[in-house]
Amino acid sequence: MPLVGTSSSGQFSCTGTTLHTLRELRTKRKGQPVFVLGHLLDRKGQEATFEVFNDRIALVKFPDGAVIGYDPLELLLPTEIDEKGVAYFEIRPCAQCGILFPLTIAERDADTEPTECLGCRT
Repeated sequence: MPLVGTSSSGQFSCTGTTLHTLRELRTKRKGQPVFVLGHLLDRKGQEATFEVFNDRIALVKFPDGAVIGYDPLELLLPTEIDEKGVAYFEIRPCAQCGILFPLTIAERDADTEPTECLGCRT
């Protein structure tokens, strides 16, 4: 039986200065859009939605109906969600370590966007 660690209140979350992955969200809402970095090559780089936690993994649902479990660190938050609820992802590879990271709205709209992930910038 899945353990529900979600909230149906509030809005979906976007990338912020301290929030980049699903793991970093304090309250996870069913339907939260995510970008999958995960371990399955045929699903890597796809968009999905968070469903529920089952033990220590986040179950996400893909548009084709497949439900797969991921470590919440493998699930990036969107840069922006428009008024119609469509999520937009601005994902970049880090110039130093190569890991993919999401931009915040401020980073995306800046004259020069960051080329390194948050970990490499510090």
